[in-house]
Amino acid sequence: MGLARTGCSVGAAMTVTLMMAAAPAARADAARDKQWPLQAFKASQRIWPVTTGKGQVIAIIDCGFRLTHVDLVGQFLRGKDFAPGAYDRARGAGHGTMMTSLIAGHGHGPDAAEGIMGLAPGAQVLPLTFDTNAPDSDQEVSAAIRYAVTHGAGVINMSFGEVTPSESELSAVAYAEARNVVLVAGAGNDGIEASNYPASYPGVVDVGGANEDGSVWGGSDFGGHLTLVGPASGVLGDGGGGDTQYVIGDGTSGASAYVAAAAALVRAAFPGLTAGQVVNRLIKSAVDPDARPGQGTPDLHYGYGVVRPDAALTEDIPPGPAAGPLPQATDPAAARPALAATTATVTTTWPLWLAGATVLLSLLGVLLRNRNRNRNRNRNRNRNRNRNRNRNRNRNRYRRRA
Repeated sequence: MGLARTGCSVGAAMTVTLMMAAAPAARADAARDKQWPLQAFKASQRIWPVTTGKGQVIAIIDCGFRLTHVDLVGQFLRGKDFAPGAYDRARGAGHGTMMTSLIAGHGHGPDAAEGIMGLAPGAQVLPLTFDTNAPDSDQEVSAAIRYAVTHGAGVINMSFGEVTPSESELSAVAYAEARNVVLVAGAGNDGIEASNYPASYPGVVDVGGANEDGSVWGGSDFGGHLTLVGPASGVLGDGGGGDTQYVIGDGTSGASAYVAAAAALVRAAFPGLTAGQVVNRLIKSAVDPDARPGQGTPDLHYGYGVVRPDAALTEDIPPGPAAGPLPQATDPAAARPALAATTATVTTTWPLWLAGATVLLSLLGVLLRNRNRNRNRNRNRNRNRNRNRNRNRNRNRYRRRA
């Protein structure tokens, strides 16, 4: 199945591009000051003293990466390119580069005071490239998910979407969930009630967008499947057009990246938690501004609320069940062999039952015939005896009369 992906391109997700060469510190500090999510999360005061995500591997499945960006050098592990040979990797590098910077950018310059700082700057990134416009892009994404799982990723970020689900993707999601991996994806940027994939697959953390004041970003898709919301408007990050390029953009892509980083922080701080329990901490520490008293289900626009990574790291939250609060994906490919085996068993055993039943019926038929024959024989014998008795009586009578 071919998928036309949305959200995985610089043109779709970014509204303003800022070109900043190796600039003076004052100018670079201005860029850092524009990273309002870090200020909203109180990252330097309440998050990084607890953990920077060190030791965590976050797989980012995206349409390209600029591995040489000054804020990202050293953060990338050796990833894999799943796109076809003709794919324009340089052109597709913008979106993945920005997502990487929001998750694990480490800045640059003296004391890393310049450039973009990610929410989990101690984490490492496994870059996995796919072609959004390829006719088999769902197969590329599926292969990337499985690759991420087998290469040590504890969190997978997927800042892209498509309205049509894919069996191969759902199978890969189930594979990742069964192996204790947190999957995060953007809800979509059309501002409508809609289900987009992979965000809407069971078990995937479906992330909508919020503004700096906590209100819902107007372009965020919504629905009962939404899990959390994160920073989505006016987000500053690294660009793919140069080693010192920054871009400002709107979209649930950035929101997904921040939630994926928050998941990595929780995994680093609580290594004994399962993936489901990590998601539970994110959900239980989130705040829904529109929550009604006694509300037990996620809000259509906020899900369970605005993500608060600082609270997820510091609040006293029971671990909860190992699977977590979200429904789990079922592998459609795993169900078919079991069904086929059942069918084969029925097909194989039915003739045996039929043969057995035939034999039993035959035996019953023989027994019934034999019984009927014996009955008939006994009846005939009795009849003959009676006839002979009658004949003898008649003869005696006749003799007497004579």
